Amino acid sequence: MSTSNYAIKRTLLLVPVLLGVSLVTFLFIRLSPSDPVVAMLPPEAAAQQNIVNELRREMRLNEPLYIQYTYWLWDVLHLDFGYSYSQSARVTSLIKSSAWATAQLSFFSFIIGVIVAVPTGVISAVKKDTWVDNVTRVAAFGGISLPGFWVAIMMILVFALFWQNWFGAPLIPSGGYATLSDGLGTYLRHILPPATVLGTGFAALVMRMTRSSMVEVLQEEYVRTARAKGVKEKSVLMIHALRNALIPVVTVMGMQIGFLLNGAVVIEQVFQWPGIGRLLYMSVLSQDLVTVQGIVLFIATVFVVANLVVDLLYAYLDPRISYE
Repeated sequence: MSTSNYAIKRTLLLVPVLLGVSLVTFLFIRLSPSDPVVAMLPPEAAAQQNIVNELRREMRLNEPLYIQYTYWLWDVLHLDFGYSYSQSARVTSLIKSSAWATAQLSFFSFIIGVIVAVPTGVISAVKKDTWVDNVTRVAAFGGISLPGFWVAIMMILVFALFWQNWFGAPLIPSGGYATLSDGLGTYLRHILPPATVLGTGFAALVMRMTRSSMVEVLQEEYVRTARAKGVKEKSVLMIHALRNALIPVVTVMGMQIGFLLNGAVVIEQVFQWPGIGRLLYMSVLSQDLVTVQGIVLFIATVFVVANLVVDLLYAYLDPRISYE
């Protein structure tokens, strides 16, 4: 099967997968013990049964679950996730603005993680069992083990609070959001601290996978053959070894996109970054089930699409792979 045919087939298979995701998301929220009508009404209105009944009728909550799901799915297909009573706005617009903030944060986290992890993993594999390898492995273990919220708090304390006491001005802001219109320097000072914290765990996992994959590939016959033929060591590492070693690494990267989104829930709250994670956190606190439902479906869709992209990258990285 050609790559293009496989891509079409995998894309079509997304339809039943996304339908299953939407069904699970819908049931998970609808079967929760919280009553969305009582949660969205002020106490004095929630005490009046006629108001509660009227709102339940408007939200079709008196209908059977399959009828509710049909109406909800029809709205979702038209990119209408409902109305957020806690934010007084359409959920679609909230997800759109918050997802853009999280996309920027995840992009910088991804870039920081790749720039740090891949070269470090390669060097660690080449210098296997030396002090360089031991130091990088300990650093990776620390990056995986340290809680992101603790690293974020320590970064704010040291580089914002303590730094201001030491030098008269903070090195980084204690939180908040900035755009490029505020100036490149201001934008980078706001986005790099949370991106660095979020990218730490990502970089540690990718580095460990890069090292183990490179160690395995460097023992292959074709690598020894290339060296025996006098190929430069740089070419052996970058062309012959690294490209083949990247296949499992790309898999980890694709799976870790979900990690970046999940980790953003805590990191965005610590740094007051108005992303999808902070929106989810605030929606859960206010029991805004409509918004929570839309966010969960959005994140699940990102997971599924990321896995598709990873599958399609395999053929580019290793032409020997054939899709059957």
